[in-house]
Amino acid sequence: MSPRSHEFMEQARDRAKLAQEALASGHREGAVSAAYYAMLYAARAALSEHDEYARRHGGAWGLFHRRFVATGAFDQHLHALAQQAQEAREAGDYEAIAPDPGEAKRYVEGAADFVAAVEKMLEVS
Repeated sequence: MSPRSHEFMEQARDRAKLAQEALASGHREGAVSAAYYAMLYAARAALSEHDEYARRHGGAWGLFHRRFVATGAFDQHLHALAQQAQEAREAGDYEAIAPDPGEAKRYVEGAADFVAAVEKMLEVS
């Protein structure tokens, strides 16, 4: 794994851990935000391995979808969960809409699954 991809994966793991800690302490908005960023950093790590970068979240997700989801290299359900987490994060950050506990838990658990799936994908390639 390239040094830059390694840095992105470290950030992904750190955010996934932070998401779990925030959820455990009752900070649902923070948990969802950290979970989303865990997935984004993992996606950026995968893209970095192919020398692909985007300046914005939407660009990163578009590249990730084209390279990994559309080709069958990555689980489309985990990708869809990341998109849902982005919407929930934005609702919390910009509209002060708190996710319900079950929704927050789903994103936190999904972030751990997303990060693990990217790690596995990077090991194989």
